[in-house]
Amino acid sequence: MSQQAQKQESIQDTTIVDTDVHLSVPAKEVAKYTDEPYRSHMANTGYAPLPSSGWDRNLAGKIEHYTVQSPEDVQQRLCEEFQIDHPILNATSKLPRLPQSDLAVNLMSAYNDLLIDQYLDEYDHFYGLASLATQKPDKAAEELDRLGDEDQIVGAYIATTGPNPPLGDPEYDILYQAAQDNDIHIAYHGSGGAFMFEFPRQNQSFEKFIEVHTMAHTWSQMMTLSSLLVHGVPEKFPDLNFTFLEAGIGWIPMMMFRLNKEYSIRRSEAPLLEKSPEEYIREFYFASQPIGEANDPKHMKQLIDIVGVDSLTFASDYPHWDFDHPDALEQYLSTFNEEGRQKIMYKNAADAFALDL
Repeated sequence: MSQQAQKQESIQDTTIVDTDVHLSVPAKEVAKYTDEPYRSHMANTGYAPLPSSGWDRNLAGKIEHYTVQSPEDVQQRLCEEFQIDHPILNATSKLPRLPQSDLAVNLMSAYNDLLIDQYLDEYDHFYGLASLATQKPDKAAEELDRLGDEDQIVGAYIATTGPNPPLGDPEYDILYQAAQDNDIHIAYHGSGGAFMFEFPRQNQSFEKFIEVHTMAHTWSQMMTLSSLLVHGVPEKFPDLNFTFLEAGIGWIPMMMFRLNKEYSIRRSEAPLLEKSPEEYIREFYFASQPIGEANDPKHMKQLIDIVGVDSLTFASDYPHWDFDHPDALEQYLSTFNEEGRQKIMYKNAADAFALDL
């Protein structure tokens, strides 16, 4: 049997949870789930309130553009083609960048109702993340209370590029308390499209989208992780799990060791911590996509080893232009035993989001 055939057989025999699958919801479709006056405004005028960054993601048509606009798209094009057993769906990452906070709150519930109605109710093996508007944390908390009994809503999806202040600020404690009370765990996700809000000078200075997209996700997640630790969020909400999506894993060791160094000197600035930053980070979860492409593959295996098999989850980021097939991660797992491989492909995700698999 060829090496490629062995790899394919290995994936077919493995349960796979995909922690980052994006829906593409047209404005007119989500408008049906909003209240008035937003419904009429969006339906009748073509108004799409969530702004675009203006960057050319498809490289003048050289990169093929895919969207997911139905549960059949998820089932046939992702689950069946890539052997994904359980996709965890998210509906939008744009809410925190919307300046109209009342509209953002209304859209929050609309996107979540659409996710449940059109996707989760159609397939029992689909799971979903509730999108949150962080402009009004008390309203986000109410939304989590509203969704607390939805069995297939397994997490809260919080965009990390856009919220102000950063997400460890005590302003968000009411949101985290509601998440903990409802056993809805947290997933953070950066955005190249929101880079112009979070890092406006850099966005204006960069000439190419490759620069923005390389930096946006990692910078946003670094900012969020630092804020969480300095404000002691894991100590205040010990029953919450935190998962970081779509920043790859190369940034994680740097943050572990640099925060350890800073904390050893400036401990008084993070008074709620009771152990080293690295120890908290090792209790967080990190999605694999985009898996890096090291010139020497053994360096990627070493990086996975540093991050740890207890922390890594598989994510495809489907259907975005830089999505990863399970093979992209699988090629680096040959040196791990079967238990370690299973943790990465599905068991860690099951723990992170309390999935009943």
